[in-house]
This record gives sequence, structure tokens and C-alpha cells, in this order.
Amino acid sequence: MCRLFPGRPMKTKAALLLVVLSANVVAQAPKPIEFSGHTNSVSQVAIAPGGGQLASGGWDETVRLWDPTGGPARLTLTDHTDWVLAIRFTPDGKTLLTASQRSVKAWDPSTGQLKRSWDGLPGQRISMVTISPDGRQLGCGLRDGGVRLFRLDKTVGSKLVATRKWPGHKSWIDTLVFDRSGRRLATGCRTGEITIWDTATAKAVSKPAGHGGQQVSALAFAPKGDQLASGGFDTIVRTWSVMDGKPQAVLKGHKGLVLSLGYSPDGLLLASGERHGPIKLWSTADGTLKTTLPGHSGGQLGFSVHSLEFSTDGKRLASAGRDKKVRLWQVPD
Repeated sequence: MCRLFPGRPMKTKAALLLVVLSANVVAQAPKPIEFSGHTNSVSQVAIAPGGGQLASGGWDETVRLWDPTGGPARLTLTDHTDWVLAIRFTPDGKTLLTASQRSVKAWDPSTGQLKRSWDGLPGQRISMVTISPDGRQLGCGLRDGGVRLFRLDKTVGSKLVATRKWPGHKSWIDTLVFDRSGRRLATGCRTGEITIWDTATAKAVSKPAGHGGQQVSALAFAPKGDQLASGGFDTIVRTWSVMDGKPQAVLKGHKGLVLSLGYSPDGLLLASGERHGPIKLWSTADGTLKTTLPGHSGGQLGFSVHSLEFSTDGKRLASAGRDKKVRLWQVPD
């Protein structure tokens, strides 16, 4: 339970009122539009600029494109031969980039035509990949803690060659993310450490304290690039200053591992998804819990929320889960 005023004991009536209000927040959450078609966990979801399309990638090795008003997948793309780990629309919405452990592909999202394909990634050595918001860079975290950067916009031919590589961490990297500018890359590992890197120099900008030795499972940069959010196996969401790594907020309320994070475009909301399904929306101004969405639980344990993304106008939130579903939520006022 979240206290309105941490450190102060709550009287019984106040505690009861808080519980009732929390229950009402969940009960009154708008019903999402649900998209079905994947045959295994959905690992990633993206909303096109302007909100005209949804894209998802999953453990079934497919990429699917959806009309956001509902219905079956408009297109199903099957060229990947392993799990789809990253997905990103370019800022102009004309290209959809998808990545797995072995390859990166560029698609025309209106037709599903494959525009370009790159290979040469380290395969099974990769634990996670991410694509920069501008679509120009690919970041890879390795099982041995190493980090690799690739420039998609400067690669000649179909063979990717790392432009930068460095040791990074001493353990498996489970999550990594670029900031909006592509000049910062944050990595989190299984032993709880977080590092924010300068992508031009591969030097550490700051090293937030992390999650007390417990696995870091989700990271997200605020739109302005001045704040980093992290989620971990300790069920806690934490925010940090990017420049010096100092802690800013500790957000408690999840009962399961925090597996996904996403900021609204204006930076005023932070969404977090957990292992057991619920999605929470937090105010970044004061750290209060604004609302809880049912997420992907279906009333059962273990239906994780793997990916979250707000639309460019901040009015909708897309989520992807282990229940093989994609959901599109109206963000409450």
C-alpha cells in the first residue's frame, strides 16, 4: 500500500478509505481495445507517429501491424527467425525497424514490404537489443555484460559492424535504452547495477545506485533526457538524475517484478508494468499514483506486461504481454 504521507501512521478509517479509493480507480479504468493474433508472448509494441498504426513483435518470431481502432492484424511479417526483441517507427512514420538476436529489418509499414535487412549481430551472445528513437542506432547488451553499438544509417551493405564496443558490466545485461537524442545509453544488469553511457565516447556519465543487488529489468529516459526511471525484481520503480546518478523518487505499489516502463511525451506521467499484469500510472511531479489499469493479468498470476508506449499526443497507452495480447488504453485525465 502507498502512504499519502510516508512515515506517518494512518488511522483505520483513513486506511480503509485509501483502499476503497484504490479499488475504485481500478474498477473505473476504461476498457482497452484488444488485439489478438500472436501465438506466443508479445515482447514489444510501438505506436506510429500520429497514432495511425500499431506494431508488435513477439516470441512467435513475427511482427504484426494493426489498425488502432481494432480488428485482426492488417499485416503479419514473418522474415525473422528468432524472437523479436526491439521495434521502432522512425520519426516520419515511413519505416518500421525491428531487431532480433541475429538481424535488423526495415519495413514499409503501409505495405509490409521489406526495404532492407542487416545481419552480423552476435546471435546467442545477445541478451537484449534496443533501437534509438531516431532509428539511426542499434544498441546490444550481451550475456557477458558487454555493450555493442551499431550505426544503421552508416552501414554499407547488409553486414553490421560495431562502431563501438566496451565491457559494460560484469553480468548479463537485461535491459538497455537510448535517450531521445541518441547521445546517452542506459544499461541495467542482473546484479542490480545501472550505468548511463555517452554513446560517442563509451564513457560512463553516471552510475545510479540501482536496486540493491536485485536484477534491473526495465529502464526508460524522460523526454527531456534529464531523468532515468528503473524497475527491478525488488518490485520498486526508482527515478534518477542522469547527470550525477542521484536518486530522485522511490515508487512503491507493485506486487510483482517491474518489467516495463514508459514516459508520456510531456514527461508528466510514468507508466510501469509488472509480472502479474497491472499497469500503474505515476505523476512525475510528486510521485503519486494516478491510476492502476488491469493490464494483462486476466485475473491470473504470471501474465507479464513486457512493453509500454504512449502515443505522441499522450492520450493513449499501448501495452504488450505474456498473454499473447496487445492492448490500447485511453489514458485517464
